[in-house]
Amino acid sequence: MSLLLSLLQAKLNSSGFDWIKVENVQLSPALKSLTADLKLAGENELIRFSATYAVTSDNHIHLDSLVASRQWLTEVAELVLAKTGRSFALPEGIKGKLVRLFL
Repeated sequence: MSLLLSLLQAKLNSSGFDWIKVENVQLSPALKSLTADLKLAGENELIRFSATYAVTSDNHIHLDSLVASRQWLTEVAELVLAKTGRSFALPEGIKGKLVRLFL
């Protein structure tokens, strides 16, 4: 799971969200679901995001649904996904193959 946590953190950092720290990631390949606990700068409590996903034939992850433990964050996340897209490319090479094994 540390590889997935590292990939998620790298994606957030490279997207300008370096004020978000991924604390924990739980993945259920059978259910195609992911739960992540995030620490947001300025927040005292962890925020939980739950998502369902699909792995596409073109080596992308498509987020089908995304819900946060706070309603306003669910709304913000949906706005961001509407702007940036719901699909994210998996890394190329060995990292991508390893991640795909977990999914």
